Amino acid sequence: MSSVPPQGRREVLQLVVSAGVAACAPTRHPARRQEPTMQRPVTAVADALRDARVDFLIARLHPSMFGPGGLDPFLAGDEFAMSRPTFPPHPHAGFSAVTWAFEDGDGAFTNRDTFSPGPVQIGPGALHWTASGGGMVHEEIPTVPGRALHGLQLFVDQPRAQKQSAPYALHTDARDVRVVTHEGARVRVMAGAHHDARVTLATPSPVTLLDVQLTRGATVPHRTDPADNVLVWVRRGAAKVNGTTVRTHQVARLAPTTAGGDLAIEGLDDRNEVTLLQGRPLGQPVYMHGPFVGTSPDEIRGYIDRYQRGAMGELTPSAVFQRRG
Repeated sequence: MSSVPPQGRREVLQLVVSAGVAACAPTRHPARRQEPTMQRPVTAVADALRDARVDFLIARLHPSMFGPGGLDPFLAGDEFAMSRPTFPPHPHAGFSAVTWAFEDGDGAFTNRDTFSPGPVQIGPGALHWTASGGGMVHEEIPTVPGRALHGLQLFVDQPRAQKQSAPYALHTDARDVRVVTHEGARVRVMAGAHHDARVTLATPSPVTLLDVQLTRGATVPHRTDPADNVLVWVRRGAAKVNGTTVRTHQVARLAPTTAGGDLAIEGLDDRNEVTLLQGRPLGQPVYMHGPFVGTSPDEIRGYIDRYQRGAMGELTPSAVFQRRG
């Protein structure tokens, strides 16, 4: 098996730095009524970043949108529609790379890495979570070139104590996703909890990830912990989040608060698609260098050294990248 020589590792690292960053139905749970508490306030609404030069990018969640710590424990995220191989094998360390595939894509990704026993298929509606810890190398490419997968590539910080741990992966197929229905609305619970649906996904720190689809006038209530940071990202249509209007490619932030934890999302268009990200802030220093996230410059230098020495493992590029070379 061929491997990437040291010079090639530097080129891959620069590529990632430059980029910025079986037929059973899903289990359905009609939502029970929750006793009202107090709605938490919307702290800010920001436009997601758009960049026409990046052909796969639809919109980007970026740290600059809400200032220092505004996304914590999340780092960044790209809504994408990708139909061609883009990134050859590349490293990650110190955070989780989450591939969250929405249901409307007509393609799939094949994931390969340096610690799993074999490739994993990520189809529409699935979620694949890679906790990179002390470092690994992976590659995700369209299974069939030309057929696009629509989804969210989400980067989530790992707690300081896990940043040198062994990498591991979590995977949920579309058929296993818990679904909660409200009148005029449907919520896919990818991680965490919503009403009576609780997902036992052993993420490095507790998070809730919801894929919300709702029609005009429909309302989805959601109970949050006031100490959590909550981001509500409208992918399509428009919605009111606790009374504040949020439009397509905008993100509302509900910062940790001492007030109540109730959240209500109301659909304003005929068809609305919303992503909810919720997690407890880690409150730790964040040093980002392309595919590496540490709590100090020394930790970043250690990741770079391990990668360049080949200590994160070797992964032969798929044939499509070898042909390009």
